[in-house]
Amino acid sequence: MIDDIRAALSFLTIIPVGASGARKPGWSFAWYPLVGLGIGALLVGIASRAPFSPDLNAFLILTSWVIIAGGLHLDGFGDSCDSLLATRTPEGRLAIMKDPRLGTWAVLGLVLLLLGKWLAIRELDAVWLLLPPICGRWAMVFAAYSFPLARANGAAAHFRAGLGVKQLLIASATVGIVVLIFSGTHLWLLTAALTLLCGHWASRRLGGGITGDVYGAICELTELACLLAIGIFYG
Repeated sequence: MIDDIRAALSFLTIIPVGASGARKPGWSFAWYPLVGLGIGALLVGIASRAPFSPDLNAFLILTSWVIIAGGLHLDGFGDSCDSLLATRTPEGRLAIMKDPRLGTWAVLGLVLLLLGKWLAIRELDAVWLLLPPICGRWAMVFAAYSFPLARANGAAAHFRAGLGVKQLLIASATVGIVVLIFSGTHLWLLTAALTLLCGHWASRRLGGGITGDVYGAICELTELACLLAIGIFYG
């Protein structure tokens, strides 16, 4: 278990935990929400002590959020914007997704995403920042379990090896306990619905499956949706 947690930390954050001896990469999915809990706790700590104006505090929190995750999911979100919004065939969209260059849709999408997060963060009490990172990382587990892969030999196939119902249940238990304590079922239901909606749409656009970049995009969209929902219902 410890090796699987280390593998999740190593992949999802910039924390130098060293190499792990995880059985299969997919086992680490069970602990993705636990990593999200750690990220959320860090954000709560920063928000609780940030000494500046609401705008600058929100910028500081958002910058810390991006850095601790190493920009991993933002990269997937940008690639997904370029690919999924292109007027191409599914094969053409998959080729665009592999291109490391950013196109217009990626730039616009990233700007709007980060702007939305910044505006939402500045309106929330610090404690609510605990939840979006947990929900976002559970959404990746749910998406990886629920949808087939667009490529049989891509990076997502490697990291998904070993993922099964046991890992989904462990991840769900973690997010369920934390989210239910704070907000009942609302955010969890929102996360599940958004994951299924985005996953089905992306799968159709990519010819019947999704990729690791889509996992990252779903994580980012879930975090934004949770921030907005918290602001509307609990802010």
